[in-house]
Amino acid sequence: MMVLNGNISGDDLEAGQAGPEPAAASVKRQIPVIGLVGGIGSGKSTVAKSLASRRSVTILNADEIGHRVLTEPEIKQQLHERFGDAIFDEQGNVNRSALGRRVFGASAERRTARSDLERIVHPRIGAELQQEIERLRDAGGIEAILLDAAVLLETGWNQLADRIVFVDCPLEQRLSRVEASRGWDMTELRNREVSQYPCERKRAAAHAIIDNSRDLTVAVRQLETILDQSTRMRPSSSVAE
Repeated sequence: MMVLNGNISGDDLEAGQAGPEPAAASVKRQIPVIGLVGGIGSGKSTVAKSLASRRSVTILNADEIGHRVLTEPEIKQQLHERFGDAIFDEQGNVNRSALGRRVFGASAERRTARSDLERIVHPRIGAELQQEIERLRDAGGIEAILLDAAVLLETGWNQLADRIVFVDCPLEQRLSRVEASRGWDMTELRNREVSQYPCERKRAAAHAIIDNSRDLTVAVRQLETILDQSTRMRPSSSVAE
């Protein structure tokens, strides 16, 4: 595993704990996919957007795709059958806050509800992510795709990525961020994070770690170095499928 702390000493990955193997090379996979993982409030999206402002990369945000999936009639029907009218507003749209109150938390009832929700929506989100990656690779014209997905590892969507990057940030700082941006306290943060792998497990699965506990520009520089390495590692377009 490569750990970037602002003093980068080389281009090669250091040997360490094994993360998911980079996907097999093919013509359609010339544009690398870099998956971002980390604890809630670690700043994955902020780092990705900052890099996109200075480099030719496209961000795929699984949460945004998930919002669109919740508008699909078939998905709404399945959610209604499982959760009833209480999670819908007067216009018949999914009220994500109401849904969240049903599924986030450590109780057995909420774990079951969360599992049912994931069974309904995760396959559709995964299919949309895969289709969008294929579309972007066919279109070309970008250096890389940044896959921002809070449950990248839990869902198996990490198989869509060539490299996994863990965005590191202490719990106290992450709490401060979500208090300011979302109005969450520690209890709410814990209730949300119980639906994800612990940060230690995410860190162990990553190919590289970047530090987002300091100035944002530090983390962006580190991710940019990983981007440069990833683009250099890709095979030439002459490789046959």
